[in-house]
Amino acid sequence: MAKKNKKYWFIIAYLIVEIILKVVLSYTDINGFAVAPYMRLGIIFFTVVYFLVDVLNIKFDLTTRVDKVSSNSLFVYGWFVFSVFSIIIGIINRNPTLYVITDFIYLFLGALLYYITEIDTNYKSHLFSIKSMSNMTLLMAVICIISGVNPPAILLIIIVIIIYLNLLRKRILQALILLVPYMILVVVTNRTQLIVFLLMILILFLKRTRKHLSLKTVVLSGASLIFLVFLLKNQLLDFVLLFIDKNSNLGFRIYQVSVIFNEGIDFNNPFFVSISQRIVECQVVISQWTSSIGSFIFGLGSGATIDGSVFYSDKSVLSSALLGSDKIHNIHLLPFAMIFRYGLIGLLLFLVLIKIVYKSFVCVLNETKNMVIIFWNLFVIFWFFFSIPAASFLWSMPLFWISLSIIKNNTNEEKSV
Repeated sequence: MAKKNKKYWFIIAYLIVEIILKVVLSYTDINGFAVAPYMRLGIIFFTVVYFLVDVLNIKFDLTTRVDKVSSNSLFVYGWFVFSVFSIIIGIINRNPTLYVITDFIYLFLGALLYYITEIDTNYKSHLFSIKSMSNMTLLMAVICIISGVNPPAILLIIIVIIIYLNLLRKRILQALILLVPYMILVVVTNRTQLIVFLLMILILFLKRTRKHLSLKTVVLSGASLIFLVFLLKNQLLDFVLLFIDKNSNLGFRIYQVSVIFNEGIDFNNPFFVSISQRIVECQVVISQWTSSIGSFIFGLGSGATIDGSVFYSDKSVLSSALLGSDKIHNIHLLPFAMIFRYGLIGLLLFLVLIKIVYKSFVCVLNETKNMVIIFWNLFVIFWFFFSIPAASFLWSMPLFWISLSIIKNNTNEEKSV
């Protein structure tokens, strides 16, 4: 495949493959969360095939002078190197072999994608027409609506980014055309997608004010707005529920949060099980993380699991566990997932990731001409926030690693000018 626009065609092909996989798996007896491992296996295979030529053509230049390591490279290569050591910890702790292997494969593939993008000297390989991306994502959204297939999470994230770019360029009609299928699809997803959309609106507002205010003032304004939203959270949630059916997937999640803010949470009430389960999960992670000095520093290793049969009551999670309810591998909240597997090292990696996201936020506020660079930085920001309540989405998404490398290369190019 030609190098030009290769990342663009990867996004399009990725969306097509994921939609096809969803359709195929819908004809099997695999349902709910149990679908995820098979979806990700298919995505890994597709990604390897797509970038196979790039991988085979890799030439490691060991004589290259090492400059100051960027936060992006520190995060990616540091995580990968420690993941090798974490395999040993996982073996010592007798973690399930399958999970030990898959944890490493995700990070190995991520580091590989980061590296082949990093050494790609063809700047045009990650360029694309915003109009073309807008048309293709619109087509994918319509296909999902007509076929009744739940949209890939990345599709909705990309649509939000394209809406932002169209609004930024004052192409209101194009933004509205994309907004209609987005609103139809988002009600069948989770509340995190709505948070991403609201975050986009906030960033767009701050972007407009950046023309007249200093970066420090804009950041403080953003923090103040977030604090104001928190103070008015009950009223805002009640307002949103006027327009969203409480019986829809998204509506139920919003209503659930609204009840918690107004009345608190009852751990014995099944209505709160999805949230109470995450709280219990965090408590278990903290308990096991602090159980010894070794686990505190290095974590419980690759493939670490929780005995869900003891701590969990969510039947949808227990019944979908690949290796049984006594071996729950998926830790939902991102910082706790990092801590559980990699201990203090994982926490430090998470802090580096926050720094990367903040730099991307600053780049979006400051960039005025290059819409594609804004696209890649927004993807890092939005995918980070989307992954906070569903950690495995972060490292299992090939485009996340690619975007980290692209924005790192762009930063280096700006410094060299």
